[in-house]
Amino acid sequence: MLLLLADGLLLVALVTAPLLYGAVGFFSLLFLACLSVLIFNLVYLTRPWTLTEALRSPGAWLGIGLLLFIVAQLIPLPEEVIRKISPSAYQFYATYFPGGIGTGKTFTLSVYPSDTFFGLIQFLTYGLFFLSVLMRLVSDPSGKKEIHPVSHKKSEFLKLGCLTGVLSLLFHSLYDFNLHIPANGIYFVVLLALGVGTAGKKAYDHAFFRRMVGFVINFGFLVALFAIIQKFSYNGRIFWVGMEAPNPIGSYYNYDHYAGFMELCGAAAIGMTVASIFHTSFFHRRGLIEKVLWFSTKEANKALRYLLMSVVMVATIFMSTSRGGIMSFALSQIIFFAVVLGAAWRTRKKARSVGILTAIILLIAVMVIWLGPKEFLERFRLLFIQNVIQMEGPIGVRLLFYKGAFAVIKDFPWVGTGFNTFGTNFTRYRIFDYTNDYLRYTHNDYLQLISEAGAAGILFLAGFLIFFLAAMVRVARRLE
Repeated sequence: MLLLLADGLLLVALVTAPLLYGAVGFFSLLFLACLSVLIFNLVYLTRPWTLTEALRSPGAWLGIGLLLFIVAQLIPLPEEVIRKISPSAYQFYATYFPGGIGTGKTFTLSVYPSDTFFGLIQFLTYGLFFLSVLMRLVSDPSGKKEIHPVSHKKSEFLKLGCLTGVLSLLFHSLYDFNLHIPANGIYFVVLLALGVGTAGKKAYDHAFFRRMVGFVINFGFLVALFAIIQKFSYNGRIFWVGMEAPNPIGSYYNYDHYAGFMELCGAAAIGMTVASIFHTSFFHRRGLIEKVLWFSTKEANKALRYLLMSVVMVATIFMSTSRGGIMSFALSQIIFFAVVLGAAWRTRKKARSVGILTAIILLIAVMVIWLGPKEFLERFRLLFIQNVIQMEGPIGVRLLFYKGAFAVIKDFPWVGTGFNTFGTNFTRYRIFDYTNDYLRYTHNDYLQLISEAGAAGILFLAGFLIFFLAAMVRVARRLE
């Protein structure tokens, strides 16, 4: 009963996070943080032994290590210790702290501890969702069921879909800050856990895995449908009665963040589509009539339903006009297609793979044309004009952001300025007049983490990339 409640609350979090405008508000994040604690405890109380299994994942220890470092940034230390560990933080307190710095006073390594505390809550929320899903994936020996070999083969494509969705957001994070949007961050860690928690394993809760991936796809499809409807009936407010926004996409205020969300759901949908078509009886039927009759079967209905969902979701990424989202998703899917074709090369199913992937691409192109390609093509044209011909524009502006971030890293190389402090601290390093708005993020999650966590951030990123790529390789090897 408690486990069913935990699963239900997990689904509640996955539904409400995107609908709450991406959960960017304080109370939205607080709600999700409370849910993450409750879900984790319910899973642990029901199956305490699964925590040990979840902690065998290197990803869990990477997260715990960074979490402990963030906590350390909030510990008050004597001023002489601050001066030795972080001379720039010491100079910051000497310059800006009321009353200056002096003997007997204590300070934190984070130059803005309130910002770091808020970031700690967000990071802990992500971590608890990640651990909860890993724990749920652990199979129950008492309830072990035999899984059909074909079902296992299909699941390998689903794992690859989950991981390529994560990969797409990792690419997008080079140009934006999707991981700071709680809804996208939660979907990111859930798909990551579903991918890495099953990579290379035969023994896991197969039913939970398929149920969660299916839910992500179905809900993503509903959000995409809403985004299309709203595009043609927008009255200036999200949901027609909610937040005012100049150009929202779906339930998101910002088109880049909608694209990030749909990258995750769309990649999982493509994985499900390939799995559903690749292992069907269509390719074993002989004669044109038999193949036509296949379209009246239940498995054809399922395969075509997921094909429709993936096409609609991916098309709305183009509809969002997010250049970073379009390029990131395209790059991740090139890798997905290359891995699938590589597996087909080994198993002599090249024609089947080429046919499936070609059909997906052509249908996406048709859907994009139907929605109207003019807007996103115009944005790419402007990108070329502004950055190649005029030598200014979004890339040039972001380079100014990055230049400022490197200046922060130079001053705080070892322990950073404090997790989640970039926006507040960057006001001292601002070197551009592009906008008068407060710049909260550097539009590159990697640079921002290094500026906030220093050497610990570099170690975390290096360890995470190794951990993630190892999972990708394990999944690719099991494709058939």
